[in-house]
Amino acid sequence: MLFTACYTSYVCRLQMPILAISMINTTEADGADVHRAFSFFSSKPFYWSNHMRGQVIAAYGYGNVIGNLLGGIMALKYGPRRAILWTSLISATICLMSPIIAQAHYGALILSRIIVGLAGGVTLPACHTMVARWAPLNERSRFVWSLQGGSLGTIITMPMVSAIAEHINWETGWYLPSLFMFLWIVAWTLFAYNSPGEHPFITKEEKEYILTGQESTGQNRQHTLKEIPVLAIITSVPFLCLVICHFGNLFLLSFYQNSIMLYLTQALDLTLTKGGFMSALPPLGRMLFAFFFSWAGDTVMRKKLMSLTALRKCASIFSHLVPGFFLILLGFLVTNQDDDQLLLANTFLILAFSFNGAAVIVNLSNNQDLSPNYAGFLYGIMNTIGFTAGIIVPILVEAIAGAHTIEQWQKVFCIGASICVLSMIIFILGGSGNVQKWNDNNVSEDVTT
Repeated sequence: MLFTACYTSYVCRLQMPILAISMINTTEADGADVHRAFSFFSSKPFYWSNHMRGQVIAAYGYGNVIGNLLGGIMALKYGPRRAILWTSLISATICLMSPIIAQAHYGALILSRIIVGLAGGVTLPACHTMVARWAPLNERSRFVWSLQGGSLGTIITMPMVSAIAEHINWETGWYLPSLFMFLWIVAWTLFAYNSPGEHPFITKEEKEYILTGQESTGQNRQHTLKEIPVLAIITSVPFLCLVICHFGNLFLLSFYQNSIMLYLTQALDLTLTKGGFMSALPPLGRMLFAFFFSWAGDTVMRKKLMSLTALRKCASIFSHLVPGFFLILLGFLVTNQDDDQLLLANTFLILAFSFNGAAVIVNLSNNQDLSPNYAGFLYGIMNTIGFTAGIIVPILVEAIAGAHTIEQWQKVFCIGASICVLSMIIFILGGSGNVQKWNDNNVSEDVTT
């Protein structure tokens, strides 16, 4: 269920960058809207400027920044099950109405995307709260891997919505995924539970196995919102280094989700369908590599081959340094659309985002190490700061590479790679895999998970 929760969240996020290519026409310099009667299937584009397109795509990030902070708070106050349920209903409803909202005014579409971003931001922090309550000690990395459902959302959504927009109409690219979300919401309502203690069908042995393992990490009970040690958290050096590491990772992912389709279709002149298919392959590699890294991480910890801190820092080389290297190669070695170079471009993209799957045992798990009791709240803060990348990247790409020449895109690739590598260095210098003393008064900072 956590896997599919992340899947539906990413569907809402990815619709706009893909559909912006077909629903927004930027040929008119003044960016004037076309006045038309309201229609469910007009298939006509909107004459909006590059600046407007950048703002529409970035709008999800505006709401997502605040939504991630609310996600950790809502999960503690109302429980992660209800937090995800309520916000998914909001997202599905607005996405279903988006073609009509866009016809009212581009500002109305921006506002709707901010609300969807606000709702979607709740999902991952709430999911991390559920992982902290459900994951057995030596299976935590594989539970965190279940949050890679977002990668599956990318794999399916990119080619599906691209093909619908090109061969049917762009409006249907909104309607079908939204209807699928409502079906998932029914399943979530029936099968999701906040913790083993609430589940009506879990066996006694399984419940004891989970709860016993959690006690050893200092998660001896479910804490309340009033107990959050906010000052200790925001002044913790290991946590601040984790936040920076997470920002670098999300900058890479945001660049991919918001801009790679533009690069493939505008700079390399691929068709929308072919570009959508190619852009869906890297997330598949990321999901598969993430499963391998999560299994390897759990195996290393079970056999005690190295400390948890050493594991997290070594894995950051694969999650941050290697992807940055391949982005540089992509920008400087691929300069046209002949078959050999397109194959090379796709290979670099797949390798870059496949190795980024190692993030599942770096920044995507480290909050669970530092504080099992407040893992969801920590992840909310991390994503609140990290998802500012979702605001920065679309605007940065339109400002630097708006004309979509190869030389301009090379600058963007260099910026993305530099941020990835710098955030890794900071994490290696100051990160930690130890439970922090502010997690609970009964747990010392020397206790490791």
